[in-house]
Amino acid sequence: MSIALLFILAFISSCDKDEPKFSSSEIQRALFEMKGTYHGEMSVSYYHGETISEGNVCKAVSKDSLTVDMDLSLMAQSITDERIASRLRDIGIVQVKAAYEFLQMDEQMYHFVLLPKNVICYGGYGAPEAVKIVFDQSFGGDADYFYHSIIFNLSPKELWIGGEKYKSFQQLVYHFEGSYE
Repeated sequence: MSIALLFILAFISSCDKDEPKFSSSEIQRALFEMKGTYHGEMSVSYYHGETISEGNVCKAVSKDSLTVDMDLSLMAQSITDERIASRLRDIGIVQVKAAYEFLQMDEQMYHFVLLPKNVICYGGYGAPEAVKIVFDQSFGGDADYFYHSIIFNLSPKELWIGGEKYKSFQQLVYHFEGSYE
């Protein structure tokens, strides 16, 4: 009986439940092939449905990570508190930086999760209140390096104003589709 238990434990511990890991050379090749400035459109919707805004001109830059210009005035359209909505409109466009985590690589496409850093717009000392946007870490996209296009989602899930979580905030999804020449 103990031999069977030992065999089962060895089998379970040898199974790797994680997604396939890629070598550093495979990751470097993917980053090189995805490198560029992508021009396209950004749309914004609630996490569970209704579109807030679509067809907004946007750009994203892919190097060793992704940098995208995110328009907070689009987020402001979902905020009922006019003071907070006004603050977001005043901030305007912020840059979001996100690391790639590759899930799958095939002959033409790279599938990835984006790991965006939180965005903090400082305030205080007579300036308007600080704003912090916290992102969901489970959204990503696809890059078609043959056709030089990229599609991805970023999802702000929390909004903090002056150190307090804005409880009425509903999670959003910013969807980008673009290509480069």
